[in-house]
Amino acid sequence: MCAEKRRNDCSEEGGTLNSGGPGAEPSRGENHEAASGSQRNEETEWGDRESDPLIIVGDGRTDHMAKERADGHRGQSTHARERSTPIRSVSSTLSALRAKAGKEPKHRFRSLARLLDRQMLAEAFGRLRQTAAAGIDGVSYAQYEENLNENLTNLTRRLKCGQYRAQKVRRRWIPKVGSDKLRPLGIPVVEDKIVQQAVRMILESIWEADFVEESIGYRPGRGAHQALLALRETLNDGCCRWVVEADIRGYFENIDHRWLVRMLEQRIDDQRLIRLIVKWLKAGILEEDGRTVDPESGTPQGGVISPILANIYLHFVQDLWIKREVTKRCKGRVLFRRYADDSVVCFERKDDAEEYLKALPERLAKFHLELASEKSSMVQFNRWKPDTSGKFTFLGFDFYWARTRRNPKYAVVKLRTTSKKLRASVLAMKEWLKSSRSQRLPDLIGTLRRKLQGYWNYYAIRGNSAMTAKYDREVKFLLFKWLNRRSQRRSFTWNQFISLLPSWKLPPPRIAFPSPQLPLPWPDTPA
Repeated sequence: MCAEKRRNDCSEEGGTLNSGGPGAEPSRGENHEAASGSQRNEETEWGDRESDPLIIVGDGRTDHMAKERADGHRGQSTHARERSTPIRSVSSTLSALRAKAGKEPKHRFRSLARLLDRQMLAEAFGRLRQTAAAGIDGVSYAQYEENLNENLTNLTRRLKCGQYRAQKVRRRWIPKVGSDKLRPLGIPVVEDKIVQQAVRMILESIWEADFVEESIGYRPGRGAHQALLALRETLNDGCCRWVVEADIRGYFENIDHRWLVRMLEQRIDDQRLIRLIVKWLKAGILEEDGRTVDPESGTPQGGVISPILANIYLHFVQDLWIKREVTKRCKGRVLFRRYADDSVVCFERKDDAEEYLKALPERLAKFHLELASEKSSMVQFNRWKPDTSGKFTFLGFDFYWARTRRNPKYAVVKLRTTSKKLRASVLAMKEWLKSSRSQRLPDLIGTLRRKLQGYWNYYAIRGNSAMTAKYDREVKFLLFKWLNRRSQRRSFTWNQFISLLPSWKLPPPRIAFPSPQLPLPWPDTPA
């Protein structure tokens, strides 16, 4: 009965998935396995190759060999194949995927859905955030863990039989940092988070071999600090004189599902896994007022799998385009960095920067994205003209040229917290102190220590002491103000407050990353 159910699901969802859209391909129902790998790669993945020369498609040989091996096992039962498969740990399985993806850049992986066994789901559950909010079913991490063995066994069975269904996503609107606007946050149920985390682990093992070095957001082993400091060291050589900063309007809400599926199929030849991802993309969204919205585009912010899908999308839309098209057309050198939908592209020549800024909106429009013009601009960033050069913003910091104290003729790149981020952080601290002032003083001070240390861990870098000191002063003024509003009586005078500060042991704004990072290599000048 499970096998018949799975065949019906595959036939029904396969026909729905590939209907319409840019470069629409034929429906892949029961005839999907019968089509040869090379013909499918050449004719149906992205249409005409010349329509977008940046898309990497398989050569067909690896897919054809995989199909022959699959045909040889087609007569075996499912249980016989599972018994003949050696048991391997999750880490060794992911390492094997990563090695295969690195050695064969055009290989398309099959039978990935079979990796979603109980062992993989248990590993995925252990990686979830325990304090995350519950979904529409109200089941929290701790409640699901109470009967973990039975829950995971049941979830594995439903995945194997094709009975797994993605549940609705609970949407909450939260304030956007530095703005009075609200940002949508999607909260899946625990079971969906488990399966999403397992699929995310598989996708990361494959796509990490393809992602470019310039992409730093939502990737394991890469942090914002390393990217910021390395970019600063590279810009210090003065080769970059023009910078284009760009931001995409409502990126996570406007990802086109059909384009995303075709991008995933560049590496994945397993329609079961593709359909599983589409289920999450198409899952209904339960609004705060009780309405259900069926999304036609986008991926919910807050979903476990959303970051890797967003990176894959922009890998084709922006990263490969810059490296393979923009750099070839430019007469000077080009360097770029991207963190999610926020990117900066540095140019040696002004005409190259103007051409890129002119072509970028058209490139994004092809994939149903829009450039946020109010957050995008081109600025002069010339080491030999520091007084007339502008500044650009990346990851909450302003990059600007400043003359050194020892030698006023010499200028270096410095970083400081943007005014917008500083105001937003002070306002957030004010709201928290206002709402938490009635707590016991030891509890209040303990939480404040953690908040301050988290802020210093990100913003306390070399050259940013003036802004961190300003935030430190603002926090202490706010703390004095709201401690005196715990009751109708005044709790402290300013002198009493200052005398108590050492006993509270609030962390000072010390530099978290004092050592300089290695600079980024500039690409060779195009011929």
